[in-house]
Amino acid sequence: MRPISRRECMNLDLDGLRQAKTPLEFLRDAKPIIDSALSTAIARLPTWAAAEQIPSIIRYATFAGDGGKRIRPALTLLTARCCGTPLEDVIDCAAAIELIHTYTLIIDDIQDGDEIRRGEPTTHIKFGLNLSLLAANVLLIEATSLLQEKLRIPAFLLREILHKLHAGQEADIESANWPLSKRTQDSLEFVFSGKTGALFGLSCVSGLGAQDHGEETLMDLINIGSEMGILFQAADDLLEAIGDSNQTGKPVGKDRAQKLTFMSFFANPNDARDEIQRRKGVLAMKIRARLPGEGADFLIEFLEALVDRSK
Repeated sequence: MRPISRRECMNLDLDGLRQAKTPLEFLRDAKPIIDSALSTAIARLPTWAAAEQIPSIIRYATFAGDGGKRIRPALTLLTARCCGTPLEDVIDCAAAIELIHTYTLIIDDIQDGDEIRRGEPTTHIKFGLNLSLLAANVLLIEATSLLQEKLRIPAFLLREILHKLHAGQEADIESANWPLSKRTQDSLEFVFSGKTGALFGLSCVSGLGAQDHGEETLMDLINIGSEMGILFQAADDLLEAIGDSNQTGKPVGKDRAQKLTFMSFFANPNDARDEIQRRKGVLAMKIRARLPGEGADFLIEFLEALVDRSK
């Protein structure tokens, strides 16, 4: 897949992202830009006369139900703004992040047996299991290739993040069968840091683009993003427990009774909310320790928008 050229980036209106006053404004303005970049990327996928369905399946999976809020690629763009990276330099990275996210959704839906995603038939229901698995694999290949080309991040670090993404998913699936001795908060932390936190961490560090930063900066941003993802998943679990599918965008209470979730450790939702707020405060301090003033303020506002859905 050929990356999006700087000329093509210049045709995107990025002024709204530079001038957005709140994270909600930023998300609103980022979505059409991300969608445009995704359309361009998918249009460049190779096709053959005897094998031409995969790009169509990928387009369907990426844009079904209006494509969702694009939170993860928006985090890439937002981190770029907060760190002073030219937004044009990370458009490809943001698109790659959403391609990986779409990959995970296809796999999640297959493994969970879900038939609806964002109000539309899931990919494997519409196109069948075999072609959906092939499309998912192509998504991961293309996204990884884009990130390797556009990011100045050690290959081993990208590989480690992707391994952790899959390890977290394995642990989430297997947690339903774990003995009581293994159903601990440390185990839950591992599930969340992989299943959700890994991609949030990659989203965050991708906001640095090809700029040369030391390993400490890279790891700090990965960890900040990971902890944002953990809190995002905790808020999702809380919302699912109190029965609000409108906010999670997923069925509530489906096959979750035996899986290890954030709510496995709390007797009532108020205790869970208190813990989420405590962890949010700790993460806010870490953000301020890494980013300059206005950048930190904006990223913390974004964190609050992610977490406070559960209020």
